[in-house]
Amino acid sequence: MSDALLILGAANLAAAVAVALVLILRRPARKLFGPRIAYGLWLLVPLAALGMLLPARVETVTVRATPGSTAQASSLAAQGVSPNVPDAPFDGWGLVMGLWIAGILAHLAWIALRQAQFGRDAEAGLAGPAAVGVLRPRVVTPSDFSRRYSPREQFIVLAHEETHIVRHDTRINAFVAAARCVNWFNPMLHVLQRFLRIDQELACDAQVIARHPKVRRSYAEAMLKTQLATRPLPLGCYWLPARAHPLAERIRLLSRTAPSARDQALGLTLLTALTLAVMGSAWSVKPVRVHVVELPTVALHRAPVSIAAAPAEVPSPIASPAAATAPAAIPALPSTPDAVLTEAQADAQAAPMPPDVVEPTVRLPRQRRIYAVAERSSVEPGSAVRLVATALDPEGRPLAADFTAFGSQREYRMGAFVNSGSRQSLFTSVVQRGERLWVTASLNRRFRGDEVGTIEMRSGETRDLVLPNGQVVTLTPTLRTETPEEIAGAMEPRGRDLEDAWRFYRRRCGEGGC
Repeated sequence: MSDALLILGAANLAAAVAVALVLILRRPARKLFGPRIAYGLWLLVPLAALGMLLPARVETVTVRATPGSTAQASSLAAQGVSPNVPDAPFDGWGLVMGLWIAGILAHLAWIALRQAQFGRDAEAGLAGPAAVGVLRPRVVTPSDFSRRYSPREQFIVLAHEETHIVRHDTRINAFVAAARCVNWFNPMLHVLQRFLRIDQELACDAQVIARHPKVRRSYAEAMLKTQLATRPLPLGCYWLPARAHPLAERIRLLSRTAPSARDQALGLTLLTALTLAVMGSAWSVKPVRVHVVELPTVALHRAPVSIAAAPAEVPSPIASPAAATAPAAIPALPSTPDAVLTEAQADAQAAPMPPDVVEPTVRLPRQRRIYAVAERSSVEPGSAVRLVATALDPEGRPLAADFTAFGSQREYRMGAFVNSGSRQSLFTSVVQRGERLWVTASLNRRFRGDEVGTIEMRSGETRDLVLPNGQVVTLTPTLRTETPEEIAGAMEPRGRDLEDAWRFYRRRCGEGGC
């Protein structure tokens, strides 16, 4: 019930804005393009309301369900995704609905009374000329129609009412009356009813004169002789009284030259563009519906892979006491021959991990020196940070990265990655400040756009980072001391490492040197 009333209120707000826009544009449009284009401007009102009634845009955010969802909830809240927390109930919806229905019934009773009074006057020969009826429209004339009007004037009056029927104006007026009943609380719709009737009559006059250009004088005389029906006609078209629309303006418009075909075509084009723009604008301002899809936790492997037990980590003077304990288990990653490597990885020389490095063992492709985006990491001298990251791409393919950054140098890292043939790859970096680690994950090499996220972590901690695009990256950093072999290897490259260093030098500085 509450949702229906809120939608009704939004549609009325859009219609009220459209009515105000039409009231501003109707006179310039009538002057430039003629009364018929000005009458067509009233299409903006129902189309604006329709734009608010159309289904809202839906954006799907994919997250992976994990036991600890606190990080995901906070990240989604930062993106504007509200958790499904029920609002405090409003007990007055029943009263609001009752008032609305009572207003509808009262307005219907008023319309039925006015229509019945007009019907009695028509039977007595006191009403008309007018076009009445919705399903079967007809022309009603007063009993003294043949005496009051000359034959030429009778022809014009009947042509005028028949034009109303051909243009479906009686049905349009019935639709407006129904809209006023349902939305009786909207004052702009009552304003619309009055000014739409005026533009309707002017458009009908213009169409009759366009067909019979030699009857302008008789048309004006018929207007002067026409008397207002004893009662207004809610569901029909009748000649408006002078107080509702000055006859002088209608007569003045009869003397004007009709707009050229070029002007009318231009006006029709502008009217079409404006109606589409208004409808699209009303639809675009609707709040976006965010659909959160939770993916089940999936192990990133094609077949069960054994993970070697990790011995206790050697306490480090840099690592926190929590880091001295055994680190959290890291999901198994695929060790398959079709694991995809970057170009930099393919060119790099394999380097075995030192035997005394104490870290959780994860089976990945061979550990290599990786130069891509290595300069984004910053580790304090004497320390090494291993960062393991796992994720799923939108098609559910596993992504993984396992890199170790060293404080002795910033030109390369040791590690490998897997993307299982996906178009995405997982890039990571880490910045160390004492015991605090700022970990960044990205799905693009430039670390830009909505595929990048940063989170502060501690050594041995495993957390989920929700990127702005909704993808979830699981991160596990491990802080330790750098081994003497790693420090020496950074200072004195041997064997093919010299070739790797020279290749990296040429790639960065070119053949001419830096």
